[in-house]
Amino acid sequence: MIWLRLAIQSALARKGALLIMVLSTAISVAILLGVLKIRDDAKTSFSNAISGVDLVLGSKGSPAELILYSVFHLGKPTNTIPARLDRDIAAITAVDWIVPIQLGDSYRNYPVVGTNTLFFEKVKAQGRPLVIQTGKALTSPESFDVVLGSRVAKSLGLTISNQIAIAHGSGSGPKKDHSDSPFKVVGILAPTGTPIDQALYISTQAFDSLHDAQDGSQLQFAKLDPNSRVNAFFIGLKSRGSIFSVRRQIDDLKNANLMAVMPGVALDDLWSTMEVAENALILIAYGVLLTTILGITATLLIALDNRRRELAILRAIGAKPPQILLFILMEAFLVCIVGILAGWVLLQALIAVYADPLRTEWGVVSSVGLPNTADLISLLIVLCTVLLFATIPAAKAYKMALHDGLNPPSP
Repeated sequence: MIWLRLAIQSALARKGALLIMVLSTAISVAILLGVLKIRDDAKTSFSNAISGVDLVLGSKGSPAELILYSVFHLGKPTNTIPARLDRDIAAITAVDWIVPIQLGDSYRNYPVVGTNTLFFEKVKAQGRPLVIQTGKALTSPESFDVVLGSRVAKSLGLTISNQIAIAHGSGSGPKKDHSDSPFKVVGILAPTGTPIDQALYISTQAFDSLHDAQDGSQLQFAKLDPNSRVNAFFIGLKSRGSIFSVRRQIDDLKNANLMAVMPGVALDDLWSTMEVAENALILIAYGVLLTTILGITATLLIALDNRRRELAILRAIGAKPPQILLFILMEAFLVCIVGILAGWVLLQALIAVYADPLRTEWGVVSSVGLPNTADLISLLIVLCTVLLFATIPAAKAYKMALHDGLNPPSP
């Protein structure tokens, strides 16, 4: 215990240099823990980009492709299924609700989604219900109403009661709009940090009418055409325990050629494709930390030249060489522990301040909390690495001769 007190007092006597070492350690630890936390939170947020949906139903093909165009509105939604299948699916006892998803049109390169009123009641983003920030949700399927995602409204400067002309086609290719039959903005969604923010929502009847209208004719509404087709269905079940039973019943539908995908599983598979970038970020964080540790080691080595007399006095009053070695290692241990604690506090403060922008702008839901097992293992590796590198100046102090400290050589 006496050596620990001596190490603390020695550190306080050199608080200027050690403060810099503590700050550099704290920043490096905050970067490392921040990368690990953002990685975990980003993965969780990615998997919850759409929640409250038990199955995504579409035409047989690639599950990843179905999720990409139905959830993220990426790629060309070329595969369609008959809209009338909703009756067959609703007949399955375990099914609670069905939301159609129609894609293929756009407004200034933002995708237009044809859906029904249940979309705003049942679908969730990041585990939270959708909230209408301004105006109202779609209420009447037979109206020229449109609800905007928050990013669409913000980037295009649209407000309630503005009128817009939706165009056929998506992406950057040629389009044809219906400027003679504009839609009226009736609602704007609150930010969610998900692809929901970057789309416009109209009723399926409106979507079908866009495609049924003749060239130059006024857009008219009609009942949903029995030959209408959709790109996907979002399905909610009465009990998640019945998910595999429902999938089997959907597979048994005659001439349906359907595929029911669990969105969480498909999103996890998609995330695994980004493993290389994820590992690269972690390597960079460890590289920053290693550079800091080498800086601490160099500082301790340089400081030994100015501490020869201090160490020699300790040897003169009876300190054994192993105790001198332990003394230097304790100093490094204290610097590392204080730096780790300061780095963790710094990270929690940053999360507390930027949690909301992270969620709304980047789609990453993060919150303050204690380190998890992976964090603790990483911190233990950091501590062991610091002590390992600290053996270099400790070994040098161990070998210092008593007479070299009491009688330092003249410059």
